[in-house]
Amino acid sequence: MALRDDICSAMESYMMNAPSDWNTVTVEELKQELASNPKLFLLDVRERDEFASGHIPGAVNISVREIPQRVKELPREKDMKIVAYCASGIRSAYATMFLRVYGYSDVRSLVHGIREWVATGNQIVA
Repeated sequence: MALRDDICSAMESYMMNAPSDWNTVTVEELKQELASNPKLFLLDVRERDEFASGHIPGAVNISVREIPQRVKELPREKDMKIVAYCASGIRSAYATMFLRVYGYSDVRSLVHGIREWVATGNQIVA
C-alpha cells in the first residue's frame, strides 16, 4: 500500500507541476469551454458510484479502467475536444494519455478534478 501511495503522490506532483500546455485545463477554462462549445465531450472517468453521487452536468461516465473496453462509446471524430476529469486529476491524466495514444488529438485533463470544480462553487448533479 505504501508503494501505491508513493506512486500516486509522485503522479499528483507531476501533474500539478506539468507545463501549462501539457494537456490540462483549469476550472475557469472548462467553464468557458462549456459555455462556448456545445460539442465538447466531457468525460467523467471515476467509478459509477462516484459519478452517481455527483458529476458535472453533461458528463459521460466511463471509468478509466473501462476505457479500453468501451472505446466505441467515445466520439468517432478523433479531433473532437474532450475534457476528462476524476476526483483529483490523477485518473483523468491516465485517461488523457490513453486517449492521445488511441488517436484523439484534443484531449485535456481537468486540473485538480471535480474537487476543484466543487470547491470553486460550481454546480454538480446527481
